[in-house]
Amino acid sequence: MLNNLSPKTNLSTSVNIDIPPLTQLEPCRALRIIGFYFVIIFVAGTLLNGSLLFTLARNRRLRRLSTNILIGGLLFADFIGSCLEVPLPALSLIRCRWIFNKITCTFEGFISYFIGCSNIYILCLISIDRYNIVTRPVNQSMKMNYRAYLSIGCAYMLSLFWTSMPLFGWSFYDYEGIGVSCSIKWTERSVNVISYNISILIFVYFAPVIIILVANLKIYQLIRIRRQPNTANLHQSFIRRRHAIERRILTTLTLVIGGFLVAWTPYAILILIQVFINIAHIPPIMITIPALIAKTSFIWNPLILTVRNEDFRRHLPKLTYYNQRSDSNRDTRVMQAYVYQESTIQ
Repeated sequence: MLNNLSPKTNLSTSVNIDIPPLTQLEPCRALRIIGFYFVIIFVAGTLLNGSLLFTLARNRRLRRLSTNILIGGLLFADFIGSCLEVPLPALSLIRCRWIFNKITCTFEGFISYFIGCSNIYILCLISIDRYNIVTRPVNQSMKMNYRAYLSIGCAYMLSLFWTSMPLFGWSFYDYEGIGVSCSIKWTERSVNVISYNISILIFVYFAPVIIILVANLKIYQLIRIRRQPNTANLHQSFIRRRHAIERRILTTLTLVIGGFLVAWTPYAILILIQVFINIAHIPPIMITIPALIAKTSFIWNPLILTVRNEDFRRHLPKLTYYNQRSDSNRDTRVMQAYVYQESTIQ
């Protein structure tokens, strides 16, 4: 099987020499169906993430919100993943075999892993950002925006650290499952590989998830307390609107986080099993499916934001109707005045 390939196998100058045809492992028809689904992910992910990034880059008012800046970090990572990573397993699935060399395998695993690490760290930052805004509602400042950009850079650098370690000898990238995608080597029982796998489970998955859950639970509790009847402020409609906006943003953030966890948790569970249990008896397709599901996370963020985030949705028409720019800017000023003056989203 593919998992028995040695990491020292020289595939850098050859294609499909040491990789068995996948038709011997799984029906080719099923793989092609998944492959065409990945083509849809490639097109949708590139267009949606690219459109929202373009919208954010063109509108300075959207970038006045530190949360939107952090969301931009998510979208950029997903855009890179959609453009550079998804096509490789998509083409391999359609051809029912890995059609690239070992170097491309390492590249695909590196990009996929980097995007996953970046997203979970940025989701952690967004949760902390929302908690700070809800607990300490102050006017958004350029200093906070600068911190948002700096935080994104730190998230990328930390992700780069974890994804680069296998390139320098702490674990390594290899084919996984039926061989249509690549990732960190999870199945080897050496101290080198196991120590790395345990480290990333702790610092790349469990620690950020705990921070995300605690921060959003605190936000939910605060919003619930503020919803309690209070005769002193029932007549203040702007407070009620502020709380409504807080609840809506919490719901949107919950959907974004939930989409990420739904996509990546099966893969994390599989990694956990592979670290501590011998999985030689598990069919290769069962190892591949969670990895392929994780790659669908590239489209969830832009879909959720397009549906739920009025800021982004209002500006999307600019992409095709430039002649309506002045009207759109006027609507933006009205919308932003409402958001900035009457909510804690500042």
